[in-house]
Amino acid sequence: MGWFSGFISAVGSVVGSVVQGAVNVVRKVVEVLATKGEAFIGTVKETYAKVKPYLQKLSPYLKAAAATVAIPFPWLSKAILAVDKAINALLALENSPVLKKLEHAMRWVIDVSKRLHEKFNAAEEMKAREHQEAFTAARAYTETAEQKTAFDLAAMINELAIVKTGIANLIEDGNFTSFEHYLRLRATQKLIRPIEDKLVTAQSTDEITADDIFVVQLGATLLSDKPEMSEDETARLDGIVVSRYGKKLLPFVFEEMSKMWQLALTDDERQWKRTSATLSAAKAKLSRLKLEALVSPLSTEEQATLDELTTSLPAAIAANDDLLARNVEREHYVSATEGFLQLLEKDEAELRGNDQDFLIDLGGEVGTLLMDCAQKGLRWKDLSEHQQALIADFANIFRADSIKRGEALEVECNG
Repeated sequence: MGWFSGFISAVGSVVGSVVQGAVNVVRKVVEVLATKGEAFIGTVKETYAKVKPYLQKLSPYLKAAAATVAIPFPWLSKAILAVDKAINALLALENSPVLKKLEHAMRWVIDVSKRLHEKFNAAEEMKAREHQEAFTAARAYTETAEQKTAFDLAAMINELAIVKTGIANLIEDGNFTSFEHYLRLRATQKLIRPIEDKLVTAQSTDEITADDIFVVQLGATLLSDKPEMSEDETARLDGIVVSRYGKKLLPFVFEEMSKMWQLALTDDERQWKRTSATLSAAKAKLSRLKLEALVSPLSTEEQATLDELTTSLPAAIAANDDLLARNVEREHYVSATEGFLQLLEKDEAELRGNDQDFLIDLGGEVGTLLMDCAQKGLRWKDLSEHQQALIADFANIFRADSIKRGEALEVECNG
C-alpha cells in the first residue's frame, strides 16, 4: 500500500459524510486518480512542466528577501537560555559525547536561524540530519518541560531547514515519481508556509505551539522516500487543518491535484489559441502566394516560403487539431475531478440546501466510470456515447469552479 492509499484509508474516519456509500466511492475515486490518473490526464512530468513556472515563483521558498527575516528570531534567545540549563545538566552528568554534539547542533541552529530564507546545499542538509539526531539524544537528559520545549524548538528550526531544502529541490528538479508524490510536496508546502512566517514574527516561545512543531516534523516525514502516517497522526493533522484552513484533510491535500490539472489544461488551451492565430496567418499567406503564383512567377524568397508552408502547414494544423481534441477530453476529466473534490468538501445538508443532492448519486456513477477508465487505460474515444454524455454532464456543472481553482493557484504563485 502506497502513502496515498494508506492516507485515504486512515483519513476515512475523519472525512465529512455526504451519504456514506457515495463518500466511499468518492474516496476511492480520489485514490485512483492520484495513483493512476496519468493514464488519461497526462504524465506527472508532462503536467508538472506546465505548472513548474508558477510554483517557482512561490516567494517564501525560492526568493524570500533577507530583509524580512529577523536575525535571530526574537524568541530564540529565550529558547537558547533554556537549552543552556539543559547543557549544564549534561555537564553535571559528564556526558561529553552528547554534550559535544549538542554544542555543534546549537551553533548550527543559531546560524540557520539567520539564513533560513536560503536554500541549503546537500552537505548542509546532511549536517542538519546529523544534528537532528543530537537533539533527539540530548532531549532524554532534560529535566523540565521548559527545557524539553526548548530542544523541540531548536530541533524544529533544524528540521525546517531540511524540509525547505527538500521542497526547493523538488520544485526545481520536478523529479516527481507520481501525482501522489506531487501531492505530498504541495501538502507539506502549504502546511509549512504559515509556520515559517510565525517563526519570523513570534516574540515569545509561547506563540509557537506543539501543533506547529508536529506539523514541521510531519513535513519532514512526508518528504521521505517511503512516508508513513499513523491513524493518530492523520487524525491530529486533520484537526489542525480544519482549525487553520476551515477544511478537512483529504480535500486539503487532493485539491492540489485538481489545481495542477486545471492550470496545466489552461496552459494548453492558451497554447492552442496562440498556435491557431499563427496558423491562420500562415494559411492566409499560403493562399495569397498560391494566387500570386497563378498570375506571375514568384521571387526566389516567395517560392521558398510557398514550398515550406505547403510542406509544413498540414502537419502543424493536424497537431493543433490533436491538441484541441486532447484539451476537450481532459476538460471533462479535470472538471469532473473538481466535482469529486466538492463532494468531499460539502456535507449532505449543504448539498441538499443548494439543491445539489442529485450529485451524490451522479458523482458515484461518474466516479465508478472514471475508475474503470483509469484502471483499464480507456481513452475518451473508447467510451460509448452514453458514457461520454454522463461524464460531460457531470463535468459541465463544475467547469467554472475548476477554472477558478486553477486561477487560485496561479494567483498564489504570483503573489
